[in-house]
Amino acid sequence: MTKLLFLALDGTIRRSKSGAAFINQPDDQELIEGIQQVLTHYPDYVKIGIGNQDSVASGEKSLEDAIKEQEITLDLVPQLKCIYFCPDFEGKECHYVGRYGIERSYLHIQFTPEYLAELAYLIGSFRKPNPGMLQLAMKEYQVFDSPEEITDVLMVGDSVEDAAAAVAAGIRFMWAVDWLKSSN
Repeated sequence: MTKLLFLALDGTIRRSKSGAAFINQPDDQELIEGIQQVLTHYPDYVKIGIGNQDSVASGEKSLEDAIKEQEITLDLVPQLKCIYFCPDFEGKECHYVGRYGIERSYLHIQFTPEYLAELAYLIGSFRKPNPGMLQLAMKEYQVFDSPEEITDVLMVGDSVEDAAAAVAAGIRFMWAVDWLKSSN
C-alpha cells in the first residue's frame, strides 16, 4: 500500500525570509512554523512538493535559480522525496527536482518514445489549477518507485489553484491552515 502527500510550496510549507510575496532568490526561504511537527503525523506517506513558478514564466527569475530554490527546499524538508514545478504560464513544462541533483524537464524529456506518447495528454495541463503535475507524479511514483497500488492521496495547499488541481485530479484536498492546526 502506498500513500502520497502532495504539498504546495509557497504559503504551505515555506515562505520568503525577506517578507516578499514570493521567493525570488533561492536562499530567501524558510519553513513555516509547525511544518516539521505536522509531517510527523504522516509517517507512512511519500511526501512530494508541487508548485508553479510564476517568476520564471514572467522572467523575474531564471530556471537555474528555480531549480536551486527547490534543492534548498529539499534540504530544509528532508521528508520530501522530490518537487515537481511548472515554470511556464501555458502549463507545457514540468520540471522534477529530486535529491542528489536529479533534475529533468518534461519538455525536453529523455525517456522512451512510448513513455512520452503515454504522457502526451498531460502537456498543457501542468500548471495549477490543472491536475497535470499531480497526475504525472502519481504515474511516475508507480512506474519508477513502487509497483504497489496507491491507496490514499492528499493534497495540502493554500490557494484556490491548489484546491482546484486536487479536485481535477480526483484527490482529497486540505487547506494548509487546517492541516497545520491538525498537529496540535
